[in-house]
Amino acid sequence: MSLKAFHLVFVVASILLGLGVGGWGFLEYRSSGEVGALVLGLVFLMTGVALIFYGKQMLKKTKHIGYLVFILLMGIKHDASACATCYGESDAPMAEGMNAGIFVLLIIVGGTLAAIGAFFIYLTRRAKIYANREKLLNNPKLLGIRPLHLTKNSNPNRRVT
Repeated sequence: MSLKAFHLVFVVASILLGLGVGGWGFLEYRSSGEVGALVLGLVFLMTGVALIFYGKQMLKKTKHIGYLVFILLMGIKHDASACATCYGESDAPMAEGMNAGIFVLLIIVGGTLAAIGAFFIYLTRRAKIYANREKLLNNPKLLGIRPLHLTKNSNPNRRVT
């Protein structure tokens, strides 16, 4: 499949996704009344409509891609064949190597996702600490300290030099 045909498939999938999520947003707004769902529905619906116009422009620029060829490519039955590792012996050295590779990738992906999760937990805790600190700075009575009014002049006759 050429890059332009793949682009066409991607644009069609994006249009369907945009219209589908837009419709879901409207249905969610009707059932729950949340404004966020309505905004989400509108944004995705507008994106789907904009992608329809984009797809038309793209098809005008790429007239040499035949629609019939595209439809045939999508309709041809493709047979899948298993590789020698999957189809062959499960205790062969190649299968053991594949299993080790899968395990290493699982560790890498799991470690990356754990690090991302830990980062967001760190940000959440840091935000709570900052909010508590701001609360204490704005209201020192919580600590039992009398607030100081630095902007007000307590003695109007006194001059500050």
